Formats: sequence, C-alpha cells, structure tokens
Amino acid sequence: MSIIIEEITKLHDRKAFDCGVAELNHFLQQQARQKNDKHISKTYVASHKSAPVRIIGYHTLTGYSVTTPPAHRNYKNYPHPLSAVKLARLGVDLSQQGQKLGERLLVDAIYRTTLVAQQISAIGLFVDPLTPELVPFYQQYGFVSAVPDDDSRLEMWLPIRTCIEIAGILV
Repeated sequence: MSIIIEEITKLHDRKAFDCGVAELNHFLQQQARQKNDKHISKTYVASHKSAPVRIIGYHTLTGYSVTTPPAHRNYKNYPHPLSAVKLARLGVDLSQQGQKLGERLLVDAIYRTTLVAQQISAIGLFVDPLTPELVPFYQQYGFVSAVPDDDSRLEMWLPIRTCIEIAGILV
C-alpha cells in the first residue's frame, strides 16, 4: 500500500492512534495540532493513500539550540549556541509496527532537516531516545551520542553532512 506523509490537519483522526506509549499517544491526540497552529513544533503524519485521515504514524520536529556542542571537530570551539533540529517525537501505530514505517518516518525527518539547513542553517538532527533499547535504531542511520561518556542522558545527533548524504540517496 502506498503511504503518504503530510503535515497534520483537522481532518486527521488523532483519537484512533495507539502506538503503545501513552505519552506519545497523548501528545498526538491532545497537543500536536495546536502546537502546529502556534508554530511551536511541526507534526507530520503518515497514512495509507487509500485512508488518508487514519494516522498510522507520526513524527514531530522542532527547532533546537545546542548550548554545549557535540564532540565533533567542526563544532568544538563555538562559544555561542548553535542551531539544530530536534526530532521531538516519533510513533508508529501498533497495527503498523514491524513494517519499517518508523524507518520511513525517520528518513522523512532527516530529509526535512536538510531543507531547514538549506534555508536557515542547522548543524544536524538531535533526538532523545525514550529507552536505551531504541539507541541501535538510531545508530544504524549514523546517529552518535551528543553527550559526554559520563553523562547518563541518551541524547543523540546526526551531523548535517550525514543528513545530506541520506537525503541525497532519496532525491
């Protein structure tokens, strides 16, 4: 089946979505569209072309200011915050899990990050995996830790050059 990914609208059925994580369900059902309307974040939803109002997955992007640059030779000596994009949320409906929709949503987020970087600059895409078990999912795309080894946070990032390489494969 053909899948479309587009910005969330009033027409999308948010109530039926269930990815098995209450926090992600609640955000989509109660906050995503309002935050879109207020330009706080942008949520993109996936649906089957044959059922365009039924949300089967989503991701949310927001601007991000990196105050402590990641340990990367290109960004070590900047005394001021740097601009980036944050993958704030990514969820796949239980009915679609295991079918690579999460991968497709992540690649869409990476592509959109490259579009942002072309317009206003961004050093990359950042994400905070919900659990340590999700870290390998992001690592397979080149995400690396964005925090020192002695830091317990799971924050990861994908440098903009890697984003461009991944997006270039799609174009």
